[in-house]
Amino acid sequence: MKFKRIISTLTIFLCCSFIFAKEYSEDEAKKIRAEVVANVKTYIGCPYRTGGIGPDTFDCSGLIYTVFSDAADIQMPRSVKAIYAAATIVSAEELEEGDLVFFKTTGDGSISHVGIYIGRNQFIHAASDGSNTGVIVSSLNEKYYKNCYAAVGKPFTTKKKLNSQNQSNSQKQNQSNSQKKTQSSEQQSSSPASQSSSAASKSSFVSNLEVDSTLYCDWNLWLENFFNANFRGMELTGAIRYTPWKVKPALGTSLKWNQGIKLFQIPFFLQLKFGDYFYIYGGPVMNFGHATIPGTENKIKTDFWSGHFAVGVSSPRIEIGKIQLSFVQEVLYNFYTTTHGTPIDFGKSLNMGLTFNTGITVTLPLKNVLK
Repeated sequence: MKFKRIISTLTIFLCCSFIFAKEYSEDEAKKIRAEVVANVKTYIGCPYRTGGIGPDTFDCSGLIYTVFSDAADIQMPRSVKAIYAAATIVSAEELEEGDLVFFKTTGDGSISHVGIYIGRNQFIHAASDGSNTGVIVSSLNEKYYKNCYAAVGKPFTTKKKLNSQNQSNSQKQNQSNSQKKTQSSEQQSSSPASQSSSAASKSSFVSNLEVDSTLYCDWNLWLENFFNANFRGMELTGAIRYTPWKVKPALGTSLKWNQGIKLFQIPFFLQLKFGDYFYIYGGPVMNFGHATIPGTENKIKTDFWSGHFAVGVSSPRIEIGKIQLSFVQEVLYNFYTTTHGTPIDFGKSLNMGLTFNTGITVTLPLKNVLK
């Protein structure tokens, strides 16, 4: 295994060395930059997909790979870190159209995102999360990208800048060494990448959070002895969710007036959202008072604590400024026991606990606030 890793590393190194060793005249470089910028603009609006290299879907490094291959016949590495390792890192003052801009968007402080600069402080990239995803145009002036900005990289060298390449590579090595020496904070603050690394580490976790609030109307289709559509109460929830993973966890609570059983409740829940539309949740519920069997005047002395479990689906989100709206439909079961710890009759328990919850959710990705 070690031998295979060594061979793979050497292969990547040799390929990158061959690609980036080529020199271009100033006229050639200018033409390539214009073609790269023109080409990347044609992909605006394409959806994001992990591992995508086109022609219809991309991830951030896949977009770089395809654009430089199509526009300039330059074979780029296939990962963000490999692209960063192969590029010539320069100061922000040397930024030109067609250059690469690198960002640190993860909590570990490593290079994790890349885009193509198109002038006027704008760049095109394939974004995986946030209010807009896919191939989009963003600004370096946006608060989020200011915070996670890392470096500017030249994808190729021109003859007039060949003399400064060794200095640039030395700068890259110094940046790498300074990251390993956490005690030398004054040295780290000397470059744009170092100045923003601390802020990026702190803000990247927050930018991956979103908060939402849902207003529900609860109902079902039966009472104790007959079928009849009936109103079962209202509920207002609040939750905070971590979004980078495929299964997105959230913690939340709510205030609920259960009209059907004449009970005020405060549920707590852990939610797991699978993709964008399906989710499950469950947790304990505090009950204030005693339950009334729906459709009757019969009361049951229930425990202070009960539990609930639900499955739900949500609609695609509608963008309204920095917030997003979606509609949700859930099937929820709240299970009760009496104050003596004995289970309630199944029919009564089903009548009391099974409801359909229809609601509207307002979501605020914190990334939108940081921009």
